[in-house]
Amino acid sequence: MGDDRSGGGGGKKSWITKIALLFSTEPRNRRDLEDVLAEAAEKEVIDEDARSIMEGAMQVSDMQARDIMIPRGQMVVIKAETTLEEILPQIIRAAHSRYPVIGDSSDDILGILLAKDLLPQILSE
Repeated sequence: MGDDRSGGGGGKKSWITKIALLFSTEPRNRRDLEDVLAEAAEKEVIDEDARSIMEGAMQVSDMQARDIMIPRGQMVVIKAETTLEEILPQIIRAAHSRYPVIGDSSDDILGILLAKDLLPQILSE
């Protein structure tokens, strides 16, 4: 019908078909895969954002937890009993996307606060 997923018939090829054509010779190693991604971006099969995400995923796979963890002493935490007015300056200053919410001590983690979840609260006040 209007969707040419098979890639046949002289119409436009779907993006899946285009990617399949790029991978017709399978990459044998990481460098080959990086070259395929570069070629796909060059031929506009994928955009630069998609390429960046895929390359980032490959880099993360080489990392260990200690490479991305924040040392405990540098963690920015939110105490559960703290009001929005009290935590807002701290969240703005730290500029993180996620904050552990703690109870009586830093070992008592109650949950994770996503900074974006505060927006509706701020707008409603």
